[in-house]
Amino acid sequence: MGRILYIDGVERLARRLVQKGHKKKMKGMKAYALSAMDKVKISKDNQINTALILLGSNINPEENITIALNYIQKLGTMGNQTDFIYTKPLQFEAQPNFLNGALLLHTGLALDGLHSELKQIELDMGRHRSESKNAPRIIDLDVITFNGSIADEKDIVQLPFLYDFVKQLQPEIFKWQ
Repeated sequence: MGRILYIDGVERLARRLVQKGHKKKMKGMKAYALSAMDKVKISKDNQINTALILLGSNINPEENITIALNYIQKLGTMGNQTDFIYTKPLQFEAQPNFLNGALLLHTGLALDGLHSELKQIELDMGRHRSESKNAPRIIDLDVITFNGSIADEKDIVQLPFLYDFVKQLQPEIFKWQ
């Protein structure tokens, strides 16, 4: 499934593909943008989506959260954010505490495209996935809500602070309670 981007986002994506070594011999940004078209869907209605993004790190957390925020701002417009708090690790407790926080992101990306971009940011920052889901990490980026719907319920159940983040940034999601 392709990403949904604004037309100007196509050129940004093309530049990124070129930087990652996917360049074919082409001239000018228009050529790069056209070469990326097979991987990109253009939104006809220029829909802006709102996602609640969870950020977490327990390896140089202050530095890595700051770096991740710089990457994320390139994906759209950042809205409100929670305070970042230290939390104890779950299950695998013999590791440093995590610094966690959340923010709202207004973006032209569809859910699958946003998820892919966040995983790419993790890779760019040097995250290596291990067999243990609860191992220390440079950065962890997850989409928790998307356009007012919970995208990952199990995280809200497993991470008590996450419920508070969602309630703080998008209280309408829990209006039935």
